[in-house]
Amino acid sequence: MLRSRASHARLVCCCLSALAAAALAPASAAPTESFAFTILRENDPVGHDAYVIATNGDEKTVHVETQSDAKVLFISFHYRHSRTEVWKGDTLVRFTSDTDDDGTKHHVEAHQEGGMLIGTVDGARKTLPGNAIPFTLWTHDLLTPSIPLFDIQDFAPLKVQFIDKGNASLSLPGRTVAVHHYQVIGDLQWELWYAADGTLLKTAFKRLGYPISFVRQ
Repeated sequence: MLRSRASHARLVCCCLSALAAAALAPASAAPTESFAFTILRENDPVGHDAYVIATNGDEKTVHVETQSDAKVLFISFHYRHSRTEVWKGDTLVRFTSDTDDDGTKHHVEAHQEGGMLIGTVDGARKTLPGNAIPFTLWTHDLLTPSIPLFDIQDFAPLKVQFIDKGNASLSLPGRTVAVHHYQVIGDLQWELWYAADGTLLKTAFKRLGYPISFVRQ
């Protein structure tokens, strides 16, 4: 199902409002960066994945809102996800997320304790290594082989391998750019394309047998 123009306008207004707020904030306020990905099913826009990152010294607070609605034949699907990541340097110190994956819901809260990342998932306690990070699209640290990864929806550890596919060119709306291509195999089957500065420009995977991509706006 195509995302409506009104939904697109609301997303643009939200991003512009965040940028305007950062510009008007006092000099002592944390610098803020906002960006978003358009979610496509095949070539049809079906949602967005929006990020707001506030930096204060060596601490980063990342807030993410993801929304997608699609219709296959006579069946409608929806996905809602909201999370906040708080980082101290390269360490994730706090994490919260709420997900509604077409009616399947999860609530996650996690924090650092005793050198471990302690999580509560739908009321159940889980423990991961203290250096674990979420499979989050804003940081290039995602590709570091020695760092344990976990699923943003349910805090489950992910066993994945990143295969360096080398340099490539990527066609984006109105332009073609040089990128570095990685393939993810294991618990996730994804493709990732990064710009020379480490910015993620596109991801691609399959959901319910349909090709899904996130394209940086």
